[in-house]
Amino acid sequence: MAEITLSGRRIRFLSCHTLVIGAGAAGLNCADELKKAGVDVLVAAPSLAGGTSLNAGSDKQTFYKLSLAGQDPDSPAMLAKVYMQGGAVNGDTAYALAAGSARAFYKLVELGVPFPQNELGEFVAYRTDHDASLRATSAGPLTSRFMAERLKASCDARGVRFLEGYRLGSLLKAPDGRITGAVLVNDREMVSVSARVCVLASGGPAGVYSGTVYPESQSGATGCAIQAGASMANLCYWQYGLASQGVLWNVSGSYQQAIPSYRDEEGREFLAEGFRDIGDRLDSIFRKGYQWPFDAGKLSGSSRVDREVLRLNARGGRAYLDFRREEAEDVLGSIGDEARGYLANCSALLEGPYNRLAAINRAAADFYKERGIDLSKEPLEIRVCAQHCNGGAAVDRWWKTDVPGLYAAGECAGVFGIYRPGGSALNETQVGSLRAAQHIAAFEAGKDPLGHEQFLNAVKEQLEDEVSFFDRAEKGGMSALEDAAETARGRMDICAGALRDRKGMRGLYQKVSSALDVGPNADTGKKGSAVRAFAARNDLYTIREALSSMLCQGELSGTAGHCFTENGEKDGPDAREYTILSKNGQAHCEKVRPLPEGGGWFETVWKDFRENRIIGR
Repeated sequence: MAEITLSGRRIRFLSCHTLVIGAGAAGLNCADELKKAGVDVLVAAPSLAGGTSLNAGSDKQTFYKLSLAGQDPDSPAMLAKVYMQGGAVNGDTAYALAAGSARAFYKLVELGVPFPQNELGEFVAYRTDHDASLRATSAGPLTSRFMAERLKASCDARGVRFLEGYRLGSLLKAPDGRITGAVLVNDREMVSVSARVCVLASGGPAGVYSGTVYPESQSGATGCAIQAGASMANLCYWQYGLASQGVLWNVSGSYQQAIPSYRDEEGREFLAEGFRDIGDRLDSIFRKGYQWPFDAGKLSGSSRVDREVLRLNARGGRAYLDFRREEAEDVLGSIGDEARGYLANCSALLEGPYNRLAAINRAAADFYKERGIDLSKEPLEIRVCAQHCNGGAAVDRWWKTDVPGLYAAGECAGVFGIYRPGGSALNETQVGSLRAAQHIAAFEAGKDPLGHEQFLNAVKEQLEDEVSFFDRAEKGGMSALEDAAETARGRMDICAGALRDRKGMRGLYQKVSSALDVGPNADTGKKGSAVRAFAARNDLYTIREALSSMLCQGELSGTAGHCFTENGEKDGPDAREYTILSKNGQAHCEKVRPLPEGGGWFETVWKDFRENRIIGR
């Protein structure tokens, strides 16, 4: 086993052509495609059973794709326009996501993900949030888990190498600025990896907020890309929505369409004052099912539900969904036509929220019962939580970042903007990772990573810095950094969530910047945790970058999906035409890249394809 010794510490040395950081749906698909193309690949992750893909979901977790059933017209161009309508989205990545969705979907079908089809073989679909067409499908509440499990089996069959039990500590750069490997850490040791290419597939930045619905096993590594100099896109745009506590789970879909009662810790209704009348209140609860994300544009509609939960929490109260009791005396007589028609189609025009839930989606009710919460007997505590970051590393149409040798796919890639159709994130994990693998196989295959001595010469100074950081963390010398990250997460909940306060964000930005500049504590004499210290550093870099992006967003447009608390702000149209790019804590706006025309003359495309000119640099 090769080793490097620096400052008295032995560091294991590994080598691979492509290092994939993360073993979720994006990382596994990238590794699978690379190995299929004959590229040597190593997948590194803290846990092969951790992360969002294997541990998150909702009542009907969605995969969003080109329509493949029925008589409604669809095309990649039409679907790409829906992505663009969300605002702050680049046209080339939107078109690529649309064009690749059917290919990605059918691969999952062939791998055994049980997406439902009708007797004619069509894969039927339903409407998801931010799209009026029928493009969404689901394999149930654990769709992403099925995806990851089937992709892992395919990787195993191909002989993909895995390194489990290590988180990304930092990305390493050669003197020419190219990524040339990484430092991986756990609480026992450091591992150095020499790689020609690194693909960041580490999932969303789960450590930015205290109140999130990310699973506890999700950590994220966006801050490592920021530290390495990669530009970020749209880190200001997040999805926030109602999620249960204890069992971290999105309470969207059937949980809202069953029209449960909203109660505080004393069992009192608390929504009433925010709505015109009972019918308005009940219909808004119902619409939270498919309008689950908070949206400042719906503060006269369904997002009033989120606002009232936030207000209750701000007063020190606790909010609950209660499926044992009705929200009003005559629910079925007070709901509008939309809700009544939906419940009728589901054979759920029944008295009592729990009975309606069981009729709509029995698995949704059983999900909590299997985890110790019987919704027919007890209420379910909820909060408005951060669920998904629509931004991340800025990438081109091949999911390359602006740092040579570094790609990003999955939630850590910043391809979405103000809004995105529900389920499009699962599609992006597959299409983005496929396109990254295609580009790597076309332009990087056959180029070897640096050997042992070359690697050490190229990154020795960086490695020495990381060894010093690891040693101080072991001795408890990074506890102040960990405390600063924990405090910052709590402050983000208050001033930089669904409701935002620019004054508070400016102050927090300065505090986070100061925490990153301050050196280690004096040795505490107590054993510390290297993993916690590296995670804290990663989170602080991400929080600072997100705050810079949010402050830029506030100057540009005021709201754009989120609600700033200052008076006189509005959702300006300019926000939809720009991406918000940030680097090293400084943000600016750039015009979105236009939507490509697509298509092409068949003979010309065929010739380019035969001559390997389709994949661009």
